[in-house]
Amino acid sequence: MKSEFKNIRIKAILQVLIVVFLHFITIYFLKLKTEDWDEEIVNQMFLMYSAPIFLTYISCMRALKTRKLRYNIAWLVISTLPSMRILFYLKEYQGKKSANPGFVEFDIPQIELIYLFPVSYLGIQLILIFLMLIMIFSKEKPVID
Repeated sequence: MKSEFKNIRIKAILQVLIVVFLHFITIYFLKLKTEDWDEEIVNQMFLMYSAPIFLTYISCMRALKTRKLRYNIAWLVISTLPSMRILFYLKEYQGKKSANPGFVEFDIPQIELIYLFPVSYLGIQLILIFLMLIMIFSKEKPVID
C-alpha cells in the first residue's frame, strides 16, 4: 500500500514536470518576452507559479489514483491544451498596440507571464479538480451495509 502510494506520487511528479517542460518549450519557441529577468522577477514568478503547479500535482494524483487511462488522458489534455491556447493568445497580444481608449497596455513586458498566465492556469486547474471529483464520485457505487 505504501509503495503503491509512492509510485503514484513519483508518476504524478514526472507527469507534472512533463507538462511544465512543455510549457517552457512553448514559451521559448513563441519567443515571449523572457529577456531582462532580474532576481526579483524570478522570485515573483516562483511565488505565482507555485500554487498552479501544486494544483496540477493534486489533480494528477487524483487522476492516477483512479487507475483509469481515460482520467489520466483527460488530465493531460486539460492541463496542456487550454494553457497552450492562452500562451498563443499572449503571443498575439504582445505585438499589438492599440490607439483605442480603454485598451490596457502594461508597462512591464513580462506581466503576462508573471500574473495573467498563472492566474488563468490556476483557474483551469481548480475547474479540472472540481470536474474530476464530480466524475469520480458519480461513478462510485454506494456501499450498503
